[in-house]
Amino acid sequence: MWLWKDGNWIVALGMVVFAKISGLMWFTYHWDFGDLCAANEMGAECVREWIGAFSGWFAVIAAAASLPYLIGQWQEARRQTRFTIGDEDPTLDVIEHLKEENRLVVRIVNWNRRAVFVTGISATTKTRPEHMDANIGIWQVETIDGVVEGAELLPIQINGWEDRASRPRFARIDLLLLRKVAGSEPGWDAEEKVPFPRDAKISAKIRMLGNVHRLFELEADAFPQD
Repeated sequence: MWLWKDGNWIVALGMVVFAKISGLMWFTYHWDFGDLCAANEMGAECVREWIGAFSGWFAVIAAAASLPYLIGQWQEARRQTRFTIGDEDPTLDVIEHLKEENRLVVRIVNWNRRAVFVTGISATTKTRPEHMDANIGIWQVETIDGVVEGAELLPIQINGWEDRASRPRFARIDLLLLRKVAGSEPGWDAEEKVPFPRDAKISAKIRMLGNVHRLFELEADAFPQD
């Protein structure tokens, strides 16, 4: 929920405390005010004071109801600021290859001004979490400069998006799922291409450069439409 994201729990706590104090004040004093109004000879003036008191409460309720909208605007403004100055995190998307069966295409876009390195890629599934008894194989890596030769070995570098007038830097990584099988000769092993499970998730370990290097993971479903 929005109340517990990005420090909004402070606002939520303030709302609870305010409601608690307001409730105590309401139930403690509003009946005294009503008795005073009944005993007051100037009934019209008393009614105006009563309506004025209620209008204040309605204003408080309206302000409280608008808080989620205002906080959403603040979060969106902060996100846009992060994007403008180049502090946004990279994103990861996964899609099936349109022509090659049993191949996944992973696209990592670096929206940050700092360079990042892809230090690891793995696939997991709920049914077989131990990497599905198979290994991820990198078939091809392509960046904004074209196909990278010899990039099958990690890490993969993605430069920072320093020139905001140009396209953001990215890496397209074609993945295969390879399982070891017996080779043509005794004692030899071969690798067989197998399909990815439909509930597989692709995770990429990222190292972002900076005064202090950041280590984090990006994750996406291999087949999000399922």
